[in-house]
Amino acid sequence: MDIRHMKLAYGERVLAADISFHIEEGECVLLAGANGCGKSTLLRRLATDKCILIPTGIPKVKGFTVEEFIRTGCYRESNWAGKLSGEMEKRLTDALERLGLNGQRGQDISTLSDGEFQKACIAVGLVRKADILLLDEPTAYLDVENRLMVLETLRSLAQQTGMAVLFSSHDLADSLRAARRVLAFTPGGGFLESGTENRREVLRAAFPMWE
Repeated sequence: MDIRHMKLAYGERVLAADISFHIEEGECVLLAGANGCGKSTLLRRLATDKCILIPTGIPKVKGFTVEEFIRTGCYRESNWAGKLSGEMEKRLTDALERLGLNGQRGQDISTLSDGEFQKACIAVGLVRKADILLLDEPTAYLDVENRLMVLETLRSLAQQTGMAVLFSSHDLADSLRAARRVLAFTPGGGFLESGTENRREVLRAAFPMWE
């Protein structure tokens, strides 16, 4: 993904006048910034059929198994009868195995932990074969164990599959375990892109009181 000189606005309010960044295949990148800076707006703006957005706050609706939930998330790729192609069926099986959900494919999603449910959401992007997986606060409301599990899942998926991952989070210290680089909204409407060696400097520009 290569973005150059994007203006980001919410209604008439300009959130950032000049957003530029590049994300390589297989990278896991953190999107950071204060509340209301534009993280969610940017992720929605970037979303396409191949840049798949997993929003925060998806409900765990009782009555859907893990497999049914993933299939429902792939409705755009199903045929008129709601069936997936043979290739997508193989990707579904692979996603369940890769994410450690194979034994839970028939389990009601309402009984999953929040971390397990987040992995089921991530599986949708794998089955749909996203080039870039966009996640809005995937670790929100998770305890430490589940937060670290989800972050490690994102890091390893990016490395193993070549799919790029861009995720927003307020859990900065933990997120740096997974993120190779950082994109950050700064106070006053700026936007910065880090390399691999100056991630903390970019975060300090976004959060002057951090650390």
